[in-house]
Parts: sequence; C-alpha cells; structure tokens
Amino acid sequence: MRTSRPGFLLRATATLAAAGLVLTGCGSSEEPKETKPSPSAPAEPDHEPLTGAQLPEGQTAARKHPAYIVKIDNTAASDPQYGLAKADMVVQELVEGGVTRLAVAYYSQLPKEAGPVRSMRATDAGIAAPIAAKIMTSGAAPYTYAQLKKHDVEWIDMSTPYVVRDTSKPHDFLHSVVAKVAKTGKAAEKGGKAKRPADFMPWGDPTTELTGGKPAKAVDVKFSQARTDNWVFKGGKYRLQNNYMSKSGQFLADTVVVAQTKTTIAPYKDPGGAIVPVSHFTGRGKAWILRAGQIVNATWVKKGEKGAVTFTDASGAAIEIPPGKVWLDLIPKGNGQVEPGGVSVK
Repeated sequence: MRTSRPGFLLRATATLAAAGLVLTGCGSSEEPKETKPSPSAPAEPDHEPLTGAQLPEGQTAARKHPAYIVKIDNTAASDPQYGLAKADMVVQELVEGGVTRLAVAYYSQLPKEAGPVRSMRATDAGIAAPIAAKIMTSGAAPYTYAQLKKHDVEWIDMSTPYVVRDTSKPHDFLHSVVAKVAKTGKAAEKGGKAKRPADFMPWGDPTTELTGGKPAKAVDVKFSQARTDNWVFKGGKYRLQNNYMSKSGQFLADTVVVAQTKTTIAPYKDPGGAIVPVSHFTGRGKAWILRAGQIVNATWVKKGEKGAVTFTDASGAAIEIPPGKVWLDLIPKGNGQVEPGGVSVK
C-alpha cells in the first residue's frame, strides 16, 4: 500500500526535527568554547592639533569651526600687530622686497580681531593645506588664487563681512584691514559638524625632551638683507626682540623651528615692480629646532603641500616636538642663515 505524499512529508519533517533535537542534546566532540571579549586598550587622551597640548581624558579637540590662518603684515608699518597672543602657531615667510609676512594660525581659541591683514602668497598652500585651514586675507594675485585652489585651500576675503576695513584709519589703506576671527568661527559653528584638523607638527607627549642640542639662548634667523629675527630665550619662552606686536599681545613661543626651503620666483611682480618669492614647504631640507635654550640640527621632510612635516636627527631617528606654541620660520635655501651666539650654523 502506497503512502500519500502529504503524509510522507509530514512524517519526514517530524523525523528530521526529532533527529535534530537528539543531535543537539548529545552535542559534538568539538563544542565551541565560550569566549570573552578581550579588553580594548584605553584610548589615549586627545591633544590640540596646532600646539600638541594634551586635553583632559574624554575631551576632544574636534570643534565645529576649522582652523583659521590670518595673513598679517610684518613691517614697521604694521605696528602694532594685534591678535597674536591667542594664536596657536605663527609661520613667517619671505615676500617681495626681502621683508616677511606672517601666517598666524588659530584653532584652540579665537581672538575677536587680528591684523593688520594683508594678501596671500602661493607659499601659503604648504602651510594651510595640511590642516585644512581657511585663510583670512585682503586678497591675492590671480596666480596665487590658482595655486591655492589647486591644493583645495579655501579663503575668506573682503567680499565677506568677516574681513573688513577699519574706517578709523582712512589714511592707511594698506594696513587698515581687520579679520573678525571670533565672528567667523561663530558663523561656522551654526549647523557645522565637529571635525578635528590633522596635527601640524609631529607632537610628542608632555614628557618629551629634545636631545643632542647645543646651548643657544640668543639666535639670529636671517631671511634676507632686509629681515633678520633676533630670538632670545628668557623666562622659559622664546621672545622675538624685533617684533611689531603690541606690548600686551606678544606671541611667546615654547619652540622655534627654522626650515630652509627651496625658493622660486612667482610669474608676476608686485605693483611696485618687485619680484615675488615663493617658499616651497615641500620636499626636504635643513632644519634647526630651538627649545629650552638649546638648538638641535635636524632634517625636515614634507610630501607635497598637503603632507605632514616630520623631522629627523643626524642619525636618522625621528624627532618629536614637545607640546607648546611654535613659531616656524621658512628661510630661503642659500641666503637664509641661522646664527646662534653670532656663529653661523651651516
């Protein structure tokens, strides 16, 4: 007698189910062992990307505004410069006429105002791009705009309400432009997402010390015949003797870094007919690191405008920069010199 198909399926299913229960009850010779998740390593405390300053545990350096770089004049005509005391970092670059201009970087705190604001240079690509900083500027030459755009650098100029002219200085057209830095940051925070810039320097931790240095409490850094920085280490800080900052707004550096860079000539001249140098903060070159009254010879390496800078000593070992405020001088290869105690260092 043949069994109908529906009945057969029901009995077969029941038999398989029962078999399955038996197998499950008996278990196998290779039962999976209960595993406990391995404890994850505690997250390292975050630090400020432009100073390396360590933050309290659980606190992040990510903010809803980007880093800002304000281009500030660095001649006697800019006296007094303002807003520098709150800066995280300052970069000094060579411009036309042998004088210099400052790229003043802000992130951890934003001053109400900074200035006097001047124009950008192609050099700024290698300074702003690594940290995705927005440059606050009075303007630039078409060539400079093209170079910055090529490397995805954004700027905020006088077409916005954040870089404006100080109407109380009608007699000084070139040095009457002001950057409203805090106002710019507040505008960016509205609807913005918290994001942390990359580290500008290879930061060490609070215990990091530089080794292999030589005593140098007074150091001259020469850019050109027209500009030489006179640095003095006093009271645990580096003080620029020949500066144009207001007395109450001095930028006191914990570390001064000098990087010798390849310098080329831009394909345009300034309104007075002077050639415009471009310092290329890419590739590699000699460096000098001033910290705690010592000077350390080093080599800097930076891959492209967006790359992070690294340093090595004479043996090729990596150098970490102790946390603190840094002043970075980009001097031209060949003409630029570093003279601690009046003795030129090659």
